[in-house]
Amino acid sequence: MINEAEKRKERSIDILKKQNIPYMEGLPMIETASEIEITRTADEIAKRAIACLVTIQVACDMSNNTEDIEKSIEYMLELLKTYGVQDCLTENEKMFFTGKPDEQDTVNMIWKYEAYWVLLWALGIVDQLNPPSGICDCDFAIKSVSECESYQEFMKKVDLKSIEKILDEADLIFRYNWACVDARINGKATPENLNSSVVLERHKALNWLIAVDYDEKDENWDDWDNVSTNT
Repeated sequence: MINEAEKRKERSIDILKKQNIPYMEGLPMIETASEIEITRTADEIAKRAIACLVTIQVACDMSNNTEDIEKSIEYMLELLKTYGVQDCLTENEKMFFTGKPDEQDTVNMIWKYEAYWVLLWALGIVDQLNPPSGICDCDFAIKSVSECESYQEFMKKVDLKSIEKILDEADLIFRYNWACVDARINGKATPENLNSSVVLERHKALNWLIAVDYDEKDENWDDWDNVSTNT
């Protein structure tokens, strides 16, 4: 009898076949719903999403050489307080408010739009995750929060996806990422209908959602900045 994980893997491979994406039959299955040790709450995901988005806006201002970056940072700090997420920043995110990120740090943070998009999807604000071939709708991504005057108002829009749906996407992105990694290490072009940077950020976010790095012996296991994406 085929179990949950095997069915999920089969569904993912069927999608890859239809999209002409290379896949490896022997790539392992991911956890089942009953094997997930940490289940993210809507509150936890929402706070991570808002903290991430506000930091991305600072990074965008830095990338655009905004004339008064200090004023921008001050405004974004106030936004963090407005939504009650000022204590939710990661070490990388804090650097954009208190340190001097370099150009690559800034580029990396802007790409976090794609990870943030996954969180919006998990919260039910984005209806579905389309194939990772293009970037997300940044205007919608911003308005999802900016149109809300408070954290409580934002939470009224939330309809958390089931762990089964999250696992479906986690399994699929695992296989998308394998295709990108396989192309890179073998000197081949990335499959033309995939954006490897989008795939990577989605993979990180989905692995964070299912707490793939959970280790009760390691206090640093829950690190949004360094989620593992092994394929």
